Amino acid sequence: MLTCLNESRQTRRKKERSKAKFEAAQQVAEKETFKEINFMLRKVYSEDELKKLAKKMNVIQRNRKLTPYPFVSIIMIGCVCDTDDAGMRSLRRMCLLLRKYYGEGINITPQALQQKINRKEVSILIKEIMSKILGYKIDKSLKKFRNRKSKIIDFYRILLQDSTVISLPPSLKRIFRGCGGAASEAAVKCDFIIDQSNNLVIRVKFVAGRVPDSTMSSDIVGYLEKNDLVIRDLGYFNLSQLSKITNKKAYFISRLSKTTNIYLNQNDKEPLDLIAHLKKLEIEKNNVDIDVYIGRTERLQVRLIGIKVPQEVVEARRQKYKENHKKKEPTEELQEWNGYTLMISNISKKTMSIKMILKIYKIRWQIELFFKNMKSNLGVDNITGENKYRILCIVYIKITFTWIIANLYAYAQGLVAPEEEVSLDQFTKWLKEENRLKYAFITGDLTNLLDELKRDVDLLCKQKRKRKTTWRDIEDTYVEENGNMNAA
Repeated sequence: MLTCLNESRQTRRKKERSKAKFEAAQQVAEKETFKEINFMLRKVYSEDELKKLAKKMNVIQRNRKLTPYPFVSIIMIGCVCDTDDAGMRSLRRMCLLLRKYYGEGINITPQALQQKINRKEVSILIKEIMSKILGYKIDKSLKKFRNRKSKIIDFYRILLQDSTVISLPPSLKRIFRGCGGAASEAAVKCDFIIDQSNNLVIRVKFVAGRVPDSTMSSDIVGYLEKNDLVIRDLGYFNLSQLSKITNKKAYFISRLSKTTNIYLNQNDKEPLDLIAHLKKLEIEKNNVDIDVYIGRTERLQVRLIGIKVPQEVVEARRQKYKENHKKKEPTEELQEWNGYTLMISNISKKTMSIKMILKIYKIRWQIELFFKNMKSNLGVDNITGENKYRILCIVYIKITFTWIIANLYAYAQGLVAPEEEVSLDQFTKWLKEENRLKYAFITGDLTNLLDELKRDVDLLCKQKRKRKTTWRDIEDTYVEENGNMNAA
């Protein structure tokens, strides 16, 4: 009995020591966080600039002891560390930290701080600051790794565009309206343009969850350079934008929309019955690769690629249609259309074979892995709270996290040999360990983080396996196909 009591006392003392050690470490980390946040703010704004911006946006009307710098700092650390909206307890802690690090003269109550934070003007100010941080020149540290050469030399870059929807509390339904019904009343759609060749996020855009992808199909044109390749899903299909991509001397690979008019000759008056024509070409036996013109008025010349898909794929497409249309069965005509994979491209037959076109289109799924990492490891979709403006601050800050991590991942990928690939999942978890993620977000000096990454990057690579990664498989197929074409 005495032994048990001694063991129990020892355990309690051990827990107390661990708790005290943890609290001491937390205080040090907290102090460093405030120091680094101020450092980052002063990198992107001078004190006068931030004061003018806050006054312009009506966040601070009069000269007070609570100036913009400590006010914005406390919001940033509150959003980073308290995204679960811990309520008054969190607000009280923020008030204590204000006094501790910015002087005892800042005597603000939790209730007064809550009133200041939960305003529309504050969310707009935070959005403006986050935009400036996004433009902050972290690029200087990463520049030499941006143009890592790919074996796919026909394209300058491979650009992916896709969006993901994040459900929001109902209080935001007037700002970011969701689809309703079984879906959320409020949701934000984050539309990304990613340079997959260099693992870089080029642009992020916020819109209401119910806004269709097709309305953002024109955005990518402004970022295009000669010999870029654009890969997007069917939601972005827009004939006029495909024409603009071609005019920019860039390339695209896209699924074909069922509603598109197709003509065998540029001056044909009547559109082609595509399914009947595919059967005539015996698509069941051979893949189809023909030149056609699309669009009733555009008459854009493209390469049409068609393959017959297995029955299980047809069934999967039928089930997906039912899920998206309240269990309604697809029409007989649509079901017949689902029996084929039909794609269009402006890449010439001499440049790329059918096999390579179909394989390179699979790169589009890399952005889905990016979204999965965003939600599962970064918790971007874990947003709670009541006040809509505080929630907006959290959304802007979390998406900024995602952008910075994507750029740091590009740096990590540049450190390893061409045949190796850094795991995005493992890399993100590594950043979260020991608060590396927090410091990557708030510091303007990445020296320590990048030094640690150089040391540990070999442990973050995907294990060697018999099955090739998607990117490696595409590059190897390209080299093989290119060799065969040259030989021919």
